[in-house]
Amino acid sequence: LKRDGKIKEIYQYKDLMIDYKGRKVTIDEKEIELTPKEYELLTYFISNKGIALSRESLLNVIWGYDFYGDYRTVDTHIKMLRRSLGKYRDLIKTVRAVGYKYETE
Repeated sequence: LKRDGKIKEIYQYKDLMIDYKGRKVTIDEKEIELTPKEYELLTYFISNKGIALSRESLLNVIWGYDFYGDYRTVDTHIKMLRRSLGKYRDLIKTVRAVGYKYETE
């Protein structure tokens, strides 16, 4: 994530923090364990805050163009990510007939 041409090293929303260099996510100062795909999804959502992202675009970006799975793969990982985020699960909104988006307000 860039701001003013510099790569941002920490993301914070309330007590949800992401240390990009350390690939560490904490809530209430407790580290939460995310799979590599969950981490990639979360950071991609944050870098595209407020933008509705289709399941297809998420598959292409996170899994790569050569991935031959289906959209349920995305849904399953979103479900796991929401579970990991606990009280912040609702930051990832479902956009009906499109996909998902990340919103803090």
